[in-house]
Amino acid sequence: MKRVLKTTASSLLIFALAFIVFATSFHVGALKTFFYPHLRELQYQWILFKTRDYQAIETENFVIRYDQEDQEVIDLVAEASEKHYEEMVDMFNYRPERKTVVILYNDPAALMTNSNLGKGKPPMGVYYASTVQLLSPRLWVNEHEDMREVFLNEGPMVHEFTHLLVDDMAKGNYPLWFTEGMALYQEYVQTGYEWGKDLRYPEDRPYTLQQLTEEFGNLDEMLAYKRSFEIVRDIIENHGFEGMKQVLESLGSGKTLSAAKREAFKEDVLKIYFE
Repeated sequence: MKRVLKTTASSLLIFALAFIVFATSFHVGALKTFFYPHLRELQYQWILFKTRDYQAIETENFVIRYDQEDQEVIDLVAEASEKHYEEMVDMFNYRPERKTVVILYNDPAALMTNSNLGKGKPPMGVYYASTVQLLSPRLWVNEHEDMREVFLNEGPMVHEFTHLLVDDMAKGNYPLWFTEGMALYQEYVQTGYEWGKDLRYPEDRPYTLQQLTEEFGNLDEMLAYKRSFEIVRDIIENHGFEGMKQVLESLGSGKTLSAAKREAFKEDVLKIYFE
């Protein structure tokens, strides 16, 4: 018995030492991008399991699951899903390996639970673990508005699909402000919608990049999103989207955002936003 225990303890020690050597041989960012896709896949499969009884339709690039049949809404979600797909994957030069799962909810509580959100007002849409989860537009589009017009041009599909592209390419290695800025920029390019256009900062002092990086969740949400969009838009308009694609690839290899941008643009394009 003692020999077995001793052998087991030795094996565990060897395993632990081997893991430490393996882990420390990686940069922290590289370690994250190595493990993150596996964790995300587990979450993805769990969501599919929880929505296994939903009905589903397939389009060319999407699988749309829904918990209550509403043909008008389902057709609209399918149209919105495909409308900007080709333009977006061409722009990013990246196409997801499998059809993207979209889950349409008629129950806000189910959306909150399945997307792992805490308390608060249910969003129109959320990206979570390789899925795009949407609240039925019947629950948030006003009766006097044209539901199709609103959902196609102001709905969440472009925004949330951008999060998926960024997450895939960067393998989870990015700050929140960056993916929100990228998503809002895609809305701006694809639909013409400009987030926070008429909002003003207190004392005309925009949030700094340090604030966005370290305190995003504690800032005024509307203004934090506005500033994230402005920074991403400015960088792309001044330096081009090709460099931004290189940034995403570098993030996916484990580099920090600052290092990735210096490598892509040959200068520290973020420096001015820290002031």
